[in-house]
This record gives sequence, C-alpha cells and structure tokens, in this order.
Amino acid sequence: MAKIYSTFVELHDFLTQEMGLLSEPVHSGTWRTYFFKEIIWHPSRTTRTVKILLDHTKKPFKIQLCVSSDNNNSVFVSPPFEYDALKLAIENETSRLSLG
Repeated sequence: MAKIYSTFVELHDFLTQEMGLLSEPVHSGTWRTYFFKEIIWHPSRTTRTVKILLDHTKKPFKIQLCVSSDNNNSVFVSPPFEYDALKLAIENETSRLSLG
C-alpha cells in the first residue's frame, strides 16, 4: 500500500527530513514555501522548489512546483499526495534549478 500524506505536518516532515528541503520561516499565511539547499528568493537564481497551499482549516489542498512556475507555467500536484509520485516530482523539480 502506498504511503499517502494528508496533513501539513506529514508533508512538512517529508519535505524537510526525507527530501532535505529548507522551509521558509513560519508565518500566518495559507502556504509554506520550501527551498533546495539554501533560501534564495532572487528571481534569476531562486532555490524555491515547492509551495504547499493550505485551505481555511490548514489542510493541504494543492502543491505548487515552484521552479516550473518561474516561467508562469504553474504546475500543481493535487491530492492524494502519494509518496512515490511526490518524491519523483520534487526530484524532477530540483533538477531544473540553475544553481550556477
């Protein structure tokens, strides 16, 4: 049976512990952004990788792959957030980063 992430805490732990991403500082918004290796917001060399979007109850309802969205081509992952598919999507996303 595939592992499914349904809560923010499960997703956050997966992204930070399993995938090694860094989380932006906690804030009261309805999203959380994750970065690869270091937090860089600069448009020409951002390390943004994933944004978890939360509903009014703080439950994840969509994940935005942020490297893809730099070109206004937003790519979203919708529930269920399954381990293998999510891991592959994030690995593909981090491979798109320009860190040079």
